[in-house]
Amino acid sequence: MHALSFQLSALGIGLLLLGLGIGWWGAHFFQRHARSACYQELVRLRYAHQRLQQDFTELNKHTTHAEAEKNQALAQLSRSQDLKSFEQLRLQLMHTRNQLRANTDLLAKREQQLRRLSDLVKLLRKPTRTPLQLVHPSSSAANPTTNQPLTCLETIDAVNLRKLHMLGILNCEQLAACNTEQLQMLQGLLSEDSALPLDQWVQAARLLTQPNQTSHVAKSLTH
Repeated sequence: MHALSFQLSALGIGLLLLGLGIGWWGAHFFQRHARSACYQELVRLRYAHQRLQQDFTELNKHTTHAEAEKNQALAQLSRSQDLKSFEQLRLQLMHTRNQLRANTDLLAKREQQLRRLSDLVKLLRKPTRTPLQLVHPSSSAANPTTNQPLTCLETIDAVNLRKLHMLGILNCEQLAACNTEQLQMLQGLLSEDSALPLDQWVQAARLLTQPNQTSHVAKSLTH
């Protein structure tokens, strides 16, 4: 019994030592393999770093060379006559563009004046239907001395008064006889930018040219 137990103990110790040997060998193998892989990776990274340094050096040389060529080209361009000619041409084009804008604005104003003159010519060529002949012949023949001048209307200034005289409207009777269409035509002929109070002028002229209505209004105001 003692011999058998001794043999089993020796066998167990032998197997244990064999397992330890195999484990040590495996650990040593894997450690050597990992060390070799790390060394290869380190060599590859070192080679890549050297390549990057070489590329950076070449790029730096190319950049320096390109910067020198750019400075040389700029120096040649600054001394070139083409640049001066280009600057002169650019200034001439800017001046021409400004003149073209001014001429365009002037042309638009001239076209507007021509349209106004065309309307005035149409009015002058149609004496029977023109708004310039606004006085009824019967009323002017019946009362030739009762025509009141436009100066009776205090809201009409000297400039518009002169324009009305140029258009043939000389007294309040003519202004009071204007209808809506004629007032629109007069508005376009008298003013380009702002609207004139033609309706107020016509109402005031009608009040002045209608004695009965004027007396009625005066009586209503006194009462």
